[in-house]
Amino acid sequence: MKLFKYLLFIALFAGISVPLLTSCSNDDDEASPIEGYWYEIDERDNPVNYAMWVFKNGKYASVYTYKSYITKSELKECVDEAFRSNKVSNSSVYISDKGTYTLKGKKLKLAESTDGDVYYPYVSFQKSNSVMVWEDEDHDEEGRMYLQRYTEE
Repeated sequence: MKLFKYLLFIALFAGISVPLLTSCSNDDDEASPIEGYWYEIDERDNPVNYAMWVFKNGKYASVYTYKSYITKSELKECVDEAFRSNKVSNSSVYISDKGTYTLKGKKLKLAESTDGDVYYPYVSFQKSNSVMVWEDEDHDEEGRMYLQRYTEE
C-alpha cells in the first residue's frame, strides 16, 4: 500500500510539474515592430516622391516613383517584385535599395546588396507602431523621415 501511494504521488507530481515547466516561456519570438510595409510621401521633393519599403525576415527592398497616380497597393506590388526578383514591371517605379537589415534597440543597420554600402539610421515608433521615424546620427529635422505603416486599402 505504501508503494502504491508513493507511485501515485510521483505520478501526480510529474503530471502537475511537467506541463508547468514546458507550457510557457519568455523566449518566444516576437515579431519585430519594423516587419511589414511602410510608405512615405515626401512633399519636400519637387516633384513629390512616393516611396515604399518592405521588411521581411532580415531582408528589405524599397521602391519610389514621382507619379502621383500610382496607388499604394500598386507600389506594394512593385516592392514585392523588387524584393523577389530585383525587377519592377512598372516602368515609372524604380528600385532604390535592397539588402539586409538588423534592428538593435533604436539603431537600424541597412546593408545594401548591390554596392555593400551600410547605413545606420536611428528609428523610433509612434502611434502604436503605425508611424516609424528615421533619423540620422545628428537627429536634425532636415534628415528626418516619417514612414506610415501600410494597411490594405
